Order: sequence, then structure tokens, then C-alpha cells
Amino acid sequence: MKKTLFSLVLILCSSLVLLAQNKNTTIFTIFTSGGCGCTGSGGPPLTFTTHDQVMFALKQACNGVDFIRYEGTRTDAYVEVQNNKDSYDGVLIIGDIGGDYRLAFTGLPTIVVYNLFEFMNQPYNLFATGKVPEKTMLKGGTNYKDSKILIAQLDRRNLCNPSMTESMFKDLVYKVNLIKIIKELKETRILMVKGARDIIASVNFRGDYNESMPQDFNERYINNLTKLFGIEIVQVDYEEFYETYKKINIKNAEKVADQWIKGAQKVEASRSEITKTARGYLVLETLREKNNCNAVSTHIRSVNGSGKIEDRYNPGLGLELGFKTRGIMAVCQNYPDILISQVLAYKLTGRPSMLGDVIYDIDNSVEIVLHCGIPINPYGDERRLPYWLRPHAESPFRDKPEEPGSSTGMTVQWPVGEPVTFWEIHTLNREIRLHTGEVVNNHAIYVGGEDIDNVMCTAKIIAKVVDAKILREQHLPSVYGIHTNVTLGDLRQQIKDIATLIGFDMIESGK
Repeated sequence: MKKTLFSLVLILCSSLVLLAQNKNTTIFTIFTSGGCGCTGSGGPPLTFTTHDQVMFALKQACNGVDFIRYEGTRTDAYVEVQNNKDSYDGVLIIGDIGGDYRLAFTGLPTIVVYNLFEFMNQPYNLFATGKVPEKTMLKGGTNYKDSKILIAQLDRRNLCNPSMTESMFKDLVYKVNLIKIIKELKETRILMVKGARDIIASVNFRGDYNESMPQDFNERYINNLTKLFGIEIVQVDYEEFYETYKKINIKNAEKVADQWIKGAQKVEASRSEITKTARGYLVLETLREKNNCNAVSTHIRSVNGSGKIEDRYNPGLGLELGFKTRGIMAVCQNYPDILISQVLAYKLTGRPSMLGDVIYDIDNSVEIVLHCGIPINPYGDERRLPYWLRPHAESPFRDKPEEPGSSTGMTVQWPVGEPVTFWEIHTLNREIRLHTGEVVNNHAIYVGGEDIDNVMCTAKIIAKVVDAKILREQHLPSVYGIHTNVTLGDLRQQIKDIATLIGFDMIESGK
């Protein structure tokens, strides 16, 4: 006998892991049709998953989600959501949308579910575009602005192979979880420790000699983040970093440094410089806890602001070996868009990402991303890749690791043959850009002359891409910056779905 949707809940619950959050996600839920459970064309089904069974299954599978079930009409439901929009994180519509499409266009992340073998009256093209085609046979329709709709399907008659019926339900649970992730994203508080550069992300955006950052850029940027995601940026001045650095117990920093050294495959940087980096990491951790933040960015490059080479500090080891191995996303150079992308990737996959400058080598058909740090746990689990502790690439004492100011960097080879996703959110443009590649052995591509690990930044991901030439032709530093994010795995569909639910344009670069 075939398993029903209801009976598959226990199987799904045993394998589904959802992220914890401070407060449950609230989803307005309405059944807009009988779901083929009543008499009508073709008669009643032999087996049927009822509304109550669907709700029970969803509640069991979606930990941390409250489904607020509404029993009124579609029109009344629309009014309820519009009048109480702050009370809901998303909308779930199960069944035929009927003649009042507005409920699908409330501006909240929305999932519309088709019950298999109902008549298909859903305006799927309108869901996708928000626009009624000019060639429609009917006149006087409405064009909708807020199209944040994903589509799902349920086999409530249980006609399919049980594995397919289960797959449909799991897809719906996955999409509900995306709404949960978007809600959790709003709880992000970024600790931003400012360096001498006062303009956010100023290092990222490069342009013509006659171009400059707008004077109100910081205000527009922060207000935009708050408006779109509810994300808070807690700005801390560099003077507080310097004062806190003085108070950090050197013995505690030495313990952290020794842990990093013990875990390394090879150590070229000096213990004193590693300890300095560890002390800086403990400063950032102190400030993070003080300000109740769950993500970190910093542009600090000195432990005291003296300007002396011996006081040079680079944060990469602390961000990668300290924060990211604990599930706290952190970037240097204060790029909120990159950091938000990393937080989102971590919530989607449990995997940390790498921030880096981009180089396109069109003759070798590779993309190179390089910086001061790289995750040693790209799978997001307990596995750790071998890493080297090295002097920092930008230090004038790179070849003299015992010199004060040689600072620290790291080298890691990500797993060869694994897919990676290059991507970033652009909040001011309301866009997400994305393409994929496959990790190659750095030394197999660059075999002559100097060791590739010693060229420019010490941390690199090099990946084969479909068309490096097209990617290079699309490179526009004044619009998209010179940095990107790299996450292990092919995240194309997940990120596309997120883009839909937050109302961002999805740009698949390289096409």
C-alpha cells in the first residue's frame, strides 16, 4: 500500500535539521481550495491527505515555524495580511488562488502550492513577472509590484510513487525554511570596527579618476540594509579597539596562538606575530560580545595606530581560525554586502565562505579569488583542511618572518574537483550576482617560475569557469566592486530561490 504524505513525516523529521532562532517564524497560511478532497470532476479520491494532515506534517517537519491558519475568504485574508503585515514573516497559500490574486502579492515572501490534479487556474507567469501581458484576452487587470513568490506542489491524492510524493513535500519544507532564513537574517547584528577609512566598502569600489564615493554613502547604505533586511550595523571606532587591545591578557592570546600553531601543517610566521593576531582576535571577540553581535567586520591594520611597521596587524587568522570555525561569519575591509552574503550562505548550507579579490585568467579559463584568509572548514562540519601559517603578503618583511610587523597570513588548498559558487548580494542595486566553477589544483595550472602560493595574497581559490572571457567583460569595479564571495558547492538554485523571496533581481554572470 502506498505511503501517504502524512505517513512520510516521521521519515523526513529524522533527517531534517533546521537552524535555531530567537523567535519562531510566523507564516500566514490559508487553504484556498478543497485540494481534490471533495466530490467533483472525476469524483472523490480513493486516498487523500486532508488539510489537517498537511498542517500536522508541516508543523512536525518545520521546527521553529508557527503556521497561522486562516479560515476566511481570499479577499478577507488579503485584508488581514495587509493590516497586520508586521505580524507575519511570510504567506503560504495552498490551493487554487481563485479570482483574487492580491493575496499572492502582499510584499511578503510567499509560497503558492498547487494540489496535483486540480484544474490549473494559477497565473504562474504573473507570479514570476508581476506583469499582465499586453496580449491578454481579458482587459482591466492589475500589474503587481511585489512579486516574491515561489511555487510548490503536493500530491494529496497520493497518486505518485511514494518517493515522489515525499520529494514534493520535502521541497515545500525547504521553501518554508527559506522564509525562516530570511526572518533570521533580520536578526543579524554586524560589529563593524572602523579603521582610518570612514566610507564603508570604499576599498571595494574602484572607478575613474573623476569618480568619487557620494558623501552620503554611509547613511544611504546603512539605511538601505535596515529597510531591506532589518540588519543592524554597530559601528565601533578604532580607538576602542586600541584601548581594548591593551587590556587583553597576553597569556590568553598565547594560548590561542598555540592552538593555531598546533593545528597547522606548516608554520612560517613567527610565534610573536601569531600571538599578536590572536590578541587582536580576542579584542574583536570582546567587542562582539559587548555589543551583542553575531557577525564581524574590521578594517583595523594596527594594534595601536602608531603607524610603525612593528605594530602592523592583519586579522585574517582570527577571522578564519577563530570566528568561522565557531559559525560566526567575519570579513576584513568592512564589506557589509559580502558579509551578509556569507551569513546567508552559512544559514543555507552551514558552510563558511571566502572573501577575496577577483582575477580572471582567460587563457587558462580560470577565476582566481585571493585574500589574507580562507576557511579551513569549507564543508561546514568537523573536517579541517591542512593549513600553513605564513607572514602576510603585504608586509615589507614578508621574507623575514622574525621581524616585528611581518604579521600573518595563511595558505589552504580547497578540495580539487569540488564545485564552488562565486556570488555576492548588492543591496543598493537590489541584485544578486552568481556563477559557478570547479576547484583546480593551483600548482597544476601555474607550474613555471615562482611558487603560485607566494604570488600576491597567500590564500587563493582557483577554479575552472565556463567562460572567463565573458566574466571579465562583465567586470565593472565602480558598480560591483573588485571582491566576491566563494562558497563550496553549487548554490545556484538556493540563491535564486532566496533572490525571488526577497524581491532581488538574479543575475547569472558569465551569460
